[in-house]
Amino acid sequence: MKNLLSRRYIGAPALLWIILVIGFGLRLAYVLPLDPLTPYGSSGGDEHFYLDHGYTLVTNQPLPGVDISVLSQPPVYFIIVGAARAVFGEAGGVIAVRLIQALMLTTVAYCAYRLTWRIADERAGLIAAAFVAINPIFILDGGKILTETTYIFFISLGLTVYVDSLAAASAPRRTWGRLVLVGALFGLATLTRAVLLLFPLGLAIHLLIVYRGRAWGKIGVLLLAYALVVSTWTVYNLARWQRFVIAGEGLPAFLYMSVVGWDDPFRFDQQLNENLGQEASNDMSERQGDYLEAASNQIGGNIGGYLQRRIGELAGAYLQPHGTTLFSGESLRDLAVNWLRDDRSLAGIGRVIGGEQFFPKLLLYVFHYLALIFGVIGAWRSRRQWRLTLPLLGFIAYVTLVHFFLLALPRYIFPTMLCWIVFASSQFTVNSKQLEQKP
Repeated sequence: MKNLLSRRYIGAPALLWIILVIGFGLRLAYVLPLDPLTPYGSSGGDEHFYLDHGYTLVTNQPLPGVDISVLSQPPVYFIIVGAARAVFGEAGGVIAVRLIQALMLTTVAYCAYRLTWRIADERAGLIAAAFVAINPIFILDGGKILTETTYIFFISLGLTVYVDSLAAASAPRRTWGRLVLVGALFGLATLTRAVLLLFPLGLAIHLLIVYRGRAWGKIGVLLLAYALVVSTWTVYNLARWQRFVIAGEGLPAFLYMSVVGWDDPFRFDQQLNENLGQEASNDMSERQGDYLEAASNQIGGNIGGYLQRRIGELAGAYLQPHGTTLFSGESLRDLAVNWLRDDRSLAGIGRVIGGEQFFPKLLLYVFHYLALIFGVIGAWRSRRQWRLTLPLLGFIAYVTLVHFFLLALPRYIFPTMLCWIVFASSQFTVNSKQLEQKP
């Protein structure tokens, strides 16, 4: 076992393969029994939206209520689910997507291993991989036809290859090739969720800090690869619909949601009209301006209330684990808050524990807070490894800052969980003082 955990093994050791196989098996055990037709039902919501619009985008066959010429979201996930549905049919397509997502989430476990191994050592990397492999949050996500899994997959690969490029700086050819791949991966992530659009500029600043005068060529290669990938959707929209889009058009709407909240689409549109004092435009491009105008009016009228709302919503998004909404019953957080505020008795604790699906929700909270608490400690202890850790800290800061201004939900904060897990696991090195002493 000592040799197995030695840093001499750069490739994937037997124990890592066991962890990954177990992780993939757990994901298969969850997604395969799920009904593949549920996303098409009346309660399908966003899942049905992605499946229908993806199918039309890929096949160009119109479906009732689907108009891809005004699609505001980036295309990558639509292409994945649309291609799967076109090849395998409605039920088979959903099964195929879930299998792909199970493989993607298993790959995230490998990325956690690789990142932690670079920052700390192989034993810490194996702990990170195991934590992701058995983490219920990273298992449950594979069953949803939503962008989270694909987005995290590209983010994980992008960060892993980027940190590898820093560690392999002594091999220039490898570094340049990896930076091209980093740009492409973050381009695909941006074409999954447009909210990542400006993050590569942070990587450019990091390269400048690390390499100083020698950084400009590397920055140019990374940003060029990134821009080429992102521009494909822009070119496609211009050629087909004469519409100028960079990644997506939905950010002003999310800004407005962060100001007034979100209940349902009908109430949301009604409130937009009320804030504007007139009916909002039906043209999607003009409507983005309406969102910005309405948001500006609301913020200017009550800046203090706006800041209070943003801080509270962002804190709530961090404090509540992603995935709890998959379980029925009252929120575990609400039950606990009500007990602390109104009860504080042993009988009250019993009612909390007796809440519907209490233990599955509790498990999500345990994994979530273990990652956050130990992640903060690990981020501090690994500060001497700032060249490798700063990109991960930068991603956490970027997501936090963006969702201070945009709508903040646990599912939007969830992509940072990989970084917290890496920091949390990095403490468990073979030599407990090694992490702080490494140059």
